Amino acid sequence: MEKQQVSSGKIALNYGLIFGVILIIFSLILFILDVGIKDMRTWGYVSYVFIIAGMFLGMKAYRDKTGFLTYGKAFGLGFLISLYAFIILAIYNYIYFTVINPGIVEEILLMAEEQMMETNPNLTDADLETALAMTKKFTSPLWMTIWGLVVNAIVGLLLSLIVSLFMVKKETPAETAA
Repeated sequence: MEKQQVSSGKIALNYGLIFGVILIIFSLILFILDVGIKDMRTWGYVSYVFIIAGMFLGMKAYRDKTGFLTYGKAFGLGFLISLYAFIILAIYNYIYFTVINPGIVEEILLMAEEQMMETNPNLTDADLETALAMTKKFTSPLWMTIWGLVVNAIVGLLLSLIVSLFMVKKETPAETAA
């Protein structure tokens, strides 16, 4: 049986879109359940399980259709899947920060102030105001969206490196025909 030509870009886009939407649904569920800002970071790690699943399924789909999967192809495919998913999530996050829950920015700033006072109780009022002013500059919806995308892209890169190790099948189509 001859394996068909498959576009890794198309598979990456499809699985990236699917898992981007899954991440949005997961985020909306957390919002509806009124998960607090302090618990949000913990639940954010769960979203990486979805990305790992997306990478795994996308790589498996490519491998099943072609009959082989090199480490480089698996890595690239996994990274693209995560990148597409996280771009979709970044767009949603910007909408979330500006339209759905704009009050979360103030919650984040209050939490930052609490953490500053807890970690350094000797902080003067002037130092605290300076630190909060700097924090406020980088806690706009746009900056949080950009930094979230950058961090998630790095995480996607690292996860792709790991998931790819388990998905490699070195048998090339020429070897399977022989």
